[in-house]
Amino acid sequence: VLLMTPRYECVETIIMDLWEYCMNLEDEYHRTGSNDVLIQFAVAIVTVQHWEDVLLRMEGIDVYRFYF
Repeated sequence: VLLMTPRYECVETIIMDLWEYCMNLEDEYHRTGSNDVLIQFAVAIVTVQHWEDVLLRMEGIDVYRFYF
């Protein structure tokens, strides 16, 4: 039996790690101007939004009913 240990214990930690990753990609993009890095950044931002939505739904808030 293979036992797996979760990497994260809470969604907030996932979000914070993803934001740090996004900031690193943004810095790299400003240094290099690479379109590949820009695409990675865009995908990372969408991933952050997904996990933020997960967190809000766990707290009982449906973000799609709000208009920003």
